[in-house]
Amino acid sequence: MVLGLGKGRIEVFLEKYNYQPGETIGGAINLKLKKPIHARGLNVCLIGEQTVTTRSGGGILAGGTSRETRTEKSQIYHFKIPLDGEKDYHEGEYAFQIKIPEDLKNVALGQVNLPEGTVGTVLKTIQAFSGTSQSVSVSWHVRAQLDIPRGLDVSRKVSVTIG
Repeated sequence: MVLGLGKGRIEVFLEKYNYQPGETIGGAINLKLKKPIHARGLNVCLIGEQTVTTRSGGGILAGGTSRETRTEKSQIYHFKIPLDGEKDYHEGEYAFQIKIPEDLKNVALGQVNLPEGTVGTVLKTIQAFSGTSQSVSVSWHVRAQLDIPRGLDVSRKVSVTIG
């Protein structure tokens, strides 16, 4: 998605789109604005978003009828690298590298795990009877952003796979 309401465009080019923790994301940002714009800076970010979908109802205890689905999104990781500072921007290409932390999987696996043993068995049984289930997914993207004061930023995000 390109934002900025006709101010121009920002493109993100990556060397590849599939990574493992510990690798480096390499790429370039190409900025082409219609006219010079004063901005606070140009940044690139690695962002992780977790989506938790909970489905409840419809189980044996509820008579198997009504179901409710609730989805919550939250940002679980945000790493920003400034590529250039405050100045007037017009056109340019900016190379970048983002090192993916080795322990990134620990951050991304914020799933709700039930305890082991008798307590876990009881909770799983209650979930089954009530028809409650939960799924967790994590999406990653690289976002380039020209930070424009008192205006809409020009930005672009590109999805990547880490795992």
